[in-house]
Amino acid sequence: MSNEKRDKVSFSSQLSENIWGHRFMDGQRGPEYVLEFLNVMVGTDYQLDADSYYRKKSTGLRKFIFEGDKEGRSNEIARLDDEERKKLNYAISDREKIDVVREFFRNLEVPIYDGRGKPANRSWYAKSLYPLHDSLLFFELRKKGNSISYERNFYARGGELYYLMLSYGTRNNPELKASIEKRLNNLLSKNKPIESIVDSISNALTLQKPEEKPAPLKEGNGKEKYPYLPDDIDIELFRKFAIEFNNLIKLNIDMYEMFKLLVSLATFQIKRYLLSRVTEDNKTVMFFDCMDGQVEQVRKQSAISFNQNELLIKQKYEDTFEKIFNEKIQNEAYVAENLEVWKKDDGEKFFELLDLGNLHKRTKQRAISTLAKCEDYNDVKTKLFNIVKDIIDDQLKKHQIPIIRGLVRDGGMGGFRTGTNYRYFMSDNFIKILVFINVKPNQPIEYSDFLKSIYNDYGIIIGEVEAKKSGIYARSQLNVSYFQKNEYSLREKLRQNGLLIEYSDATAMIRNPFEYTEDEVSL
Repeated sequence: MSNEKRDKVSFSSQLSENIWGHRFMDGQRGPEYVLEFLNVMVGTDYQLDADSYYRKKSTGLRKFIFEGDKEGRSNEIARLDDEERKKLNYAISDREKIDVVREFFRNLEVPIYDGRGKPANRSWYAKSLYPLHDSLLFFELRKKGNSISYERNFYARGGELYYLMLSYGTRNNPELKASIEKRLNNLLSKNKPIESIVDSISNALTLQKPEEKPAPLKEGNGKEKYPYLPDDIDIELFRKFAIEFNNLIKLNIDMYEMFKLLVSLATFQIKRYLLSRVTEDNKTVMFFDCMDGQVEQVRKQSAISFNQNELLIKQKYEDTFEKIFNEKIQNEAYVAENLEVWKKDDGEKFFELLDLGNLHKRTKQRAISTLAKCEDYNDVKTKLFNIVKDIIDDQLKKHQIPIIRGLVRDGGMGGFRTGTNYRYFMSDNFIKILVFINVKPNQPIEYSDFLKSIYNDYGIIIGEVEAKKSGIYARSQLNVSYFQKNEYSLREKLRQNGLLIEYSDATAMIRNPFEYTEDEVSL
């Protein structure tokens, strides 16, 4: 990876880019992946094979909607100036209607929560709306003085990478590609009344400016940063993603509910991608606690499963770092030639060699002390390596592990409660997407076949059969009744969501209660 392609980020983030692509960030929340992806789709005119896309600021519209909200870290608040208010009153002469419209749009704000489950304290230009129409999609902004530019701390390319995944997944399937493009276009453009209101407000409050340069989705001739995935990606995995995505969006579900389901699907797929990159056989397992944390043995087993997957990521980072470290220090002759130079100026040349120059001196202090005591290649390769690895591990905990946890939490795949560890469990929306992407309308399947399918396809373990197949049953040394009760609990959740019909204690069928839209057919 060249320096031109890198942002000035932590070394753990650079390792992340090496493993997963440019880039996933811990600050990006589940809904923001989908919002960014939809922004990309709209900006490409709903094309999955574009080289770039146009972004929208919609500054006037957002300022109108969120007037009175905070603006930055200061005590300032968003306000329309007299000229803007005059233009707005001219466009919408009824004052009461203006207030009603503002209240309507404010109620469409997408709630964003931090890692502790508390509402994120965002400024007006960093808030988003449910995309009931593509006119309500706009990019994250940063305001500095009177200047407003695009922001990368929240919309951090995760949605762009998701776009690339679906792009790769439809590359050799024009019918699937066209189906996704057409259906998204229909979903995001059919609410004409909203479009009309947005146009009136935007035309009144937004100055006409020259069209901005599009944001790149692929490497170009310039030095602009762009999203990218590693060269050795699994195209077959992305093909599955595209089929699942299409199976969901062609269901006759309104965009408000569809957005919530898309958050669960996108985060689930991104998590699967991240884990696929840290395993040799592309196979990980996840034991889900379907008993709401009420049974300690099941809760603990789910937490163990979650921790094992996090350890896979940690091990991949350590292996990748060790490979880079060994490549940088080369051999005994190279170390002998450069060791004394590395020791000068608090190891400045050494840390630059490893691309660790951005680290704070206090963070590097132990490594600086160890470097000063190194006498030969063996000292560098063992003692110094271990110290620097500890620094990387600390960065991993701060910046990379939260990515996985954020995906799991925001996608309804798991989380934690006070006094417990992170574990896998299923929200209603996550249960729904598992059914909607695997069970076609009017083609119910037996519950046992559903459990078998989600185990084979995703490594999801619920009940006795899959627990025994995966080896979790033997390793856990739990009584088989715990897995049987866990399986029954998921059965109840499916029934409560209208996704399961019981014919007898022995027979239950999983059903998809929705139909495909009239212009969609099964591929």
